[in-house]
Parts: sequence; C-alpha cells; structure tokens
Amino acid sequence: MRLLKRLATLLSLSLMLGLVGCSSLSLAYNQMPLLAGLWVDHYLDLDSAQRGRLKDALQAWQAWHRREELPQWLALLRQGQAALDGGVTPDELAALERGAQASLERCLQHAAPLAAPLLAELRPAQWQHLQKTMDEKNAEWQAKVGGRGGAAERAKRYITNLERWLGDLDRSTRRQARADAEGWHFDLAAMAQGRATRQARTLEGLRAWSRQDLAGGTAVFMRNVQTLPGEQLYRDQITASLLQLLNGLDARQLQQVRKHWADWSAELHRLQAN
Repeated sequence: MRLLKRLATLLSLSLMLGLVGCSSLSLAYNQMPLLAGLWVDHYLDLDSAQRGRLKDALQAWQAWHRREELPQWLALLRQGQAALDGGVTPDELAALERGAQASLERCLQHAAPLAAPLLAELRPAQWQHLQKTMDEKNAEWQAKVGGRGGAAERAKRYITNLERWLGDLDRSTRRQARADAEGWHFDLAAMAQGRATRQARTLEGLRAWSRQDLAGGTAVFMRNVQTLPGEQLYRDQITASLLQLLNGLDARQLQQVRKHWADWSAELHRLQAN
C-alpha cells in the first residue's frame, strides 16, 4: 500500500483509492469484480477455471461490502466533512486514518475465507509469476521516483491524489503542492526497503491464507499499513503539507470540496440502495 495514498486524503479508504479517480464512482464500483479480477489475474496468471472461481468470490465479497461497508464509507465521509468545516487538526487526520484502517481490516477479514480456496490451489509456477510481477512493479517504481525526474514524479502523484479527493485545485494551490512535494527529503534506499518489506509481507499473508490461517494472514496484511522507521520523516512531511493545504483553502475552494464530497455521498447512497 502506497504511503502517499494513505496520507494524501481525509478519507484514505483503501478500496476507494482505485475508484475515485474514475469519472463515475458508481460505474467503477459496479464493475469492481471485473476490474479486480483482471488485476488479480495479472499477478497470478490464473487458468480459466480459476478465473471463474475468482469471479464468484469477488461477487460474493462485493455483495457483503455493499450491504455492510458502504454505510461505513458514508460515515467516514461525514467525519471528513465535519473536520474540514472546522479546520483539520493532526488528531482529526489521525482519527480518519484509523477509521480507514478499520474499514480495510473488515474488508480483509471477509475476503480471507473467500480467497483461501483459490490460493490453496495455486501451482508453484503461479506463485513464481506473482513474485516476478511484484519485482517488476518495484523496479518500475524505483525507476520513476529515483531517477533525475523523481521529484517531479512524486509531485505529480501528490497533486493527482489531492485532486481525486478534493476536486480540481486552483493554480496557486497546485503550485504550492508541487513546491512542497519537490522539496521533501526523499530517502530512496529507505523507501525501497519499505516496499520490499511490504512485498515480503504480502506474500507471507497470501501464503497464510492459502494454509487456512485466515487471522494470521490478515494480521500480516494489516502490518503493511504501519509506517516503518525509515518512512517516518517522509510521512511527517506529507502530513504537514496536507494540513497546511487543507486549512489554507479559501471559501470558494472549500465550497468546491463540499460539492465534490456531496456528489460522492449521493452516489454512495444510490449504490447502497441497489
């Protein structure tokens, strides 16, 4: 899980990270079994029978999520709106992150028994494919953020995540966000080590689920949410920038953010009703 995406939002709900960038939250949510299935298949190289079982599991998981977790998303959205209206404090931001982590844990706990049978039947070649694909993704990340254009790439990602959650930023706010991100101290070695640690834990968690150690695997996945010592400075810089940006929005920008979130609330209510 990317550190930036956990911090650069008042509502860092892990599932929504892939959805809010779409033009229609409802469309993306309704297509989640298809989109998630393609993503999982990319990492595991499933055969046709396994794809069918994965589809059934994802549809069952989504039915639970629509019924049980969408109300939690709405509550967290209301919590974020209340924090924004009164000026966001570090404690409020931390409380929102804890709410997001609780949502993630519930989602993992429900996913574990659905995923375990499929994981148990993976062949050695499929586990090797997973390892290879994760290694390739890590190499791609390191090339993007660690090269000469790394600071610009990190700034671009920061602004993209901000606008997913807040709506379009005006020119001066974008300029300030870019300047902040380009000025952050970034320890490539420490961040790369953090990604390697999370990759190893992800494999450990999946292996645990494949052995029917559902609670143990979920606990390993939740450790991936924790900030590692080498990442703390980078996290603190992002948090400080985010708080300054949120509390510096003028009345027009605040109104735009409220409208952006009101639109989300309406879509979530429609999804829940379906």
